[in-house]
Amino acid sequence: MNLDDTKKRVQKYLNSNKRYPLIVDVQTREDLANIVEYFKVGSNKFPAIEEFCNQDEAIKLDELYASVSSNSGNTFITGLSGFLMLFGENVAKQALKTLITTSISGHVVIITYQCEKYLRFTDPRISESGRLVIVDGNPDNICNINFISPTLSDIFTDSYSGIQNIGTAIDSCFNRDAYIATAIDKSSFAESVFHISQVNNSYDILRNKDSRTGIVPQACGLPEQWDYVLHQMGKSGTWTTVIVDNFGSENNLLHVIREYPKFDVEKRWLYYIALLICGVKNNDYLKLALNKTSKSSELIKNIFRSVLDIDWKSENYQKLYRQRKSLISELKKPLPEMIDFCKILSTKGEDEIYYLTDLTQPEKEKIIKWLSNYGVKYSKDELVSILMNVYPDLAYYLSSYRYRNEFLNTYFENYKYQKITNRILPSFDKVVEEQAIKMDFVTILKSRTAYVDKLDTQNAQVFFVDAMGVEYLSFIQQKCSEYGLSANISCARCELPSLTVFNKEFVDVLKDKGCLISDIKDLDDIKHHGKDSFDYEKEKTPIYLIKELEIIDDLLTKIKASILAGSYNKAIIISDHGASRLAVLHETENIWNMETKGEHSGRCCKISEIDDKPDFAIEESGYWILANYDRFRGSRRANVEVHGGASMEEVAVPIIEITQKASNIEAFIVDESRVLTLGAKEYAIIKIYVGIRSNNISIKLDGNYYNAEETAEPYIYSIELKNYSKKGKFSIDILDGGSVLASGQQFEIEKKGMSQNNMFDF
Repeated sequence: MNLDDTKKRVQKYLNSNKRYPLIVDVQTREDLANIVEYFKVGSNKFPAIEEFCNQDEAIKLDELYASVSSNSGNTFITGLSGFLMLFGENVAKQALKTLITTSISGHVVIITYQCEKYLRFTDPRISESGRLVIVDGNPDNICNINFISPTLSDIFTDSYSGIQNIGTAIDSCFNRDAYIATAIDKSSFAESVFHISQVNNSYDILRNKDSRTGIVPQACGLPEQWDYVLHQMGKSGTWTTVIVDNFGSENNLLHVIREYPKFDVEKRWLYYIALLICGVKNNDYLKLALNKTSKSSELIKNIFRSVLDIDWKSENYQKLYRQRKSLISELKKPLPEMIDFCKILSTKGEDEIYYLTDLTQPEKEKIIKWLSNYGVKYSKDELVSILMNVYPDLAYYLSSYRYRNEFLNTYFENYKYQKITNRILPSFDKVVEEQAIKMDFVTILKSRTAYVDKLDTQNAQVFFVDAMGVEYLSFIQQKCSEYGLSANISCARCELPSLTVFNKEFVDVLKDKGCLISDIKDLDDIKHHGKDSFDYEKEKTPIYLIKELEIIDDLLTKIKASILAGSYNKAIIISDHGASRLAVLHETENIWNMETKGEHSGRCCKISEIDDKPDFAIEESGYWILANYDRFRGSRRANVEVHGGASMEEVAVPIIEITQKASNIEAFIVDESRVLTLGAKEYAIIKIYVGIRSNNISIKLDGNYYNAEETAEPYIYSIELKNYSKKGKFSIDILDGGSVLASGQQFEIEKKGMSQNNMFDF
């Protein structure tokens, strides 16, 4: 029967003198609401079905029967269907039969919802008597029933409080799920036609809302934390909403880790759960760390430590190492976890170096200390290879720099190797004492003045870096290349003694040229005063080198920004003197006692204090200046490094001209050098063109480097190849410092007087 005819049928019943109830079964909630609204007029009564229930108890059918049998007037009963379905098919059939066969004095219309199958009575007289109306329609979906703990009712604002409301829920809930806050267990309704979900906590609700919740064990969160998620999820019913609201996107979780240190405890936990829910994409290392994590508080610890479970020699180690480094770099100084990591890393012994990075101060210090413990077991090249992966800046420092003199090349390679391994090799000590007598630096290095006078200072800014020796040139050269800068480097010697007061002549010269000069004393402060716990008496390893490289790098970064901004075209870095770490490590006093204690850490003293020339000393400017690694007796020990003496590292100083690196620099062998015809006892001298002016031009031939010298012609450089006099064809690379400007340039040597004819020519 259609809806309109049903209304007419009900009205006709109300106007009749029939003394039995009328049951109207509808297929949709909409039709049910329509009928109720239509008849909710006049004296028609609509008692709440809950009147027949106690709080959080099911309906008392006997009371309902009694109420129906004693009814007077017109009464409409709704909300019964939910209880009938809850009790099961047998109870439903019996209850409906009891109601429809009850004799009454007034009129009772019982409106049921999708109960047709329970209204198929064996007694045909019931249906034939007109006591039953079935409304046509396509049945809509009955909502799912979820029993929830009463403690969760405030989370579900649309939940029904108590089992007594199940009838109302079934008749009026248009949602997919109806939540009944009840203390009754679903096992009390074993015959129910509903599939009842028992939800005693927020976790169960979340699992019903979004099946992905089941990925995460309930033990991963406290009850209040699952409550927190449920509040966040709201009516959307999906984790996607929670993750988007808190972290932007399900696909963005990897990068959100940079904000992790700023999260409160709840949000950190939620981030951990989100990773479990969505899985980790594009970072196998985070996946590894996550698999080891059973609670959110362990996540960061496991990001730091999971690498220790991987053999550094394994095939995929480097990939995982890089992914870990990328994660940690996002984390913004998680210092406690890093300190703990460095402690436990000691269990790796000599292998610990392969698990370290250059991201934090504790790790860098650990690398320096590893070099002190194990570095001497490795060659310089082996250490550079290791450090290039774990601490590139330190690898740059240790790398070779070509000083245009083989002695300097060897000397400073060995000096830096000993500085970072924190020891003096006997063979090197012997070289230092030989040089204290030979003083080769006088002939190898020109005076600083010889270079300063020729400097092109147009639109230049000068940086006077106190106590920066030439040992840092490999680092500076490689950082300049990294920053797109060109460094034209000259090495000179300072005045003796190697003290600032005797080495400021260039200041007035450069000021007269109109240069602005910035004094940078940070390096000198470290070497003199042992800033930041670098004092040798307290810390024997050269961890201060970390800060030295950072100071120089900061300066180069500033120069790059200023040149690109057009503040000046060129930066000139110049130093007054160098300093020696090995003189500090040597820890030796000579036999001469100084009258003025503590001056310059004993590396020099006024001639008036000692009448006789001390061993290994140079007389200059009214001072005795030690050129080996001794210090005068009674002097104050150096804090970190020392200067004032005449060791090569104290005397050699750089003059560095930094400009923006030109692109596509032309470099080639000039035509006249492409074929060289040599006579007896003659050797090859080739000329090359390079489109820049630089003191660092060289060629690489058969694995060896040869320095190029400027000629009278601008941009033309000459190279003497004294070992090349025989006939042949040769290929060279042309370099500016460490940058290859041209590869595969060829020249040929022919011999005078030799026949060029083919042996088959006639």
